[in-house]
Amino acid sequence: MRILLDAMGGDNSPVEAIKGAVKAAEEIDSEIILIGNEEKICKIIKELYNKENIAEISPKLKIHHASQEIEMEDIPTEAIKHKKDSSMVVGFKLLKEEEGDVFISAGNSGALLTGATLLVGRIKGIDRPAIAPMLPAYHKGLMLIDAGANTNCKVINLVQFAQMASIYLRNTYHIEKPKIGLLNIGTEETKGNDLMKETFQELKNNGEKLRS
Repeated sequence: MRILLDAMGGDNSPVEAIKGAVKAAEEIDSEIILIGNEEKICKIIKELYNKENIAEISPKLKIHHASQEIEMEDIPTEAIKHKKDSSMVVGFKLLKEEEGDVFISAGNSGALLTGATLLVGRIKGIDRPAIAPMLPAYHKGLMLIDAGANTNCKVINLVQFAQMASIYLRNTYHIEKPKIGLLNIGTEETKGNDLMKETFQELKNNGEKLRS
């Protein structure tokens, strides 16, 4: 697997991205390509590991230069449109060109979703993308979907999120039939607004089909 990593996105970048890449290279058998300002990345590598070249740390680590950065305060659509050589846009282009198998960024989430939609494209039949972090939970893991990408959803969006999460958990974590829940203000079927009530009924009626 070739992992494309936005080295310039997120808090305390590129330091934390580099540390994460180095640790990952020790634990997984994948090529990791850090995307970002090569001069800055090499400077940090020198400071942290006293190496002139990232390949000296691990042959699985590489750098792909990108001259621009998308900042957290940037307007997502404007950033994607005008910062063509940003680490995020370059990462998406490499992903679309199949120069990598997955793209990871801890940067501007609005720009991340905008770039994923405009540059890579949605899965056929899916209306909206979603952020799906894994959260620690008692005994088992918990996936929260959607975790901030969409502010206004329709019933079909929430049902599709449940379906995407089920497929991901089944194929990645090998959970045969993931349990689907709806985050609401109470456990009773009568609780919540119309969106929650309608979505609950859809999930209740089609839950088995979504999980299979």
